[in-house]
Amino acid sequence: MEMNMEKKSRRPRPNLGEVAYDEIKAMILTGELKFGERLVLDELSERLNLSVTPIREALNKLAQDDLVVITPRTSHSVVQISAQDAADILDLRLLLETYALQTAGNRLATFPVSDFKHRFSEVTNSMDLKEFFIVDNAFHQAILSLSPNQRLPKLYSYLQNLIQVVSIQAIQSQNTDRIHEATEEHLELLGSIETGSVNAAVDCLQNHFEQMKSVVFRSAACERA
Repeated sequence: MEMNMEKKSRRPRPNLGEVAYDEIKAMILTGELKFGERLVLDELSERLNLSVTPIREALNKLAQDDLVVITPRTSHSVVQISAQDAADILDLRLLLETYALQTAGNRLATFPVSDFKHRFSEVTNSMDLKEFFIVDNAFHQAILSLSPNQRLPKLYSYLQNLIQVVSIQAIQSQNTDRIHEATEEHLELLGSIETGSVNAAVDCLQNHFEQMKSVVFRSAACERA
């Protein structure tokens, strides 16, 4: 009886490939690993205190998510999105979020405006980059949830990793200046949502993404110079 109880109390071992995947993905999506940075298996193995096998498994999975690039010689690097690719991703994001606002109907009045005003204000005071990305992602997910179309979140999820990469590239190119600018753009959008003006909210959303595209293209031009 005691042996049976002991067997039942044992917890299943974690999948080390999944552990490595979660850790490396978080390092990419917080900017801890730089875009275009070469990923060395032995270095990651030592850094995460895992063997090379789960690290390789994780990198292969991250390649399927478009976050890691694998060359023909089986070397790995963090994805680096071109300015044009970033613009295309932002255009698709604008289409999806505009649709969410335009189909929101009475749901627009339920948007947690005060909560997001408070959260963005805290980010501005702390200038915490990781916290900014958390709040930014939650904000845009909340916009999507306004639509009654249940297929929309799944469609958006395909782009979500790349969207965060574009956001990080835009922020890193201007450091804290872009956090201030993006926060002001979000607050303006929140004001339009609060008044119930869908057209004004869509205009603010379009301006927000156009500003992001401008930052990305300016950064690309500086790198070429």
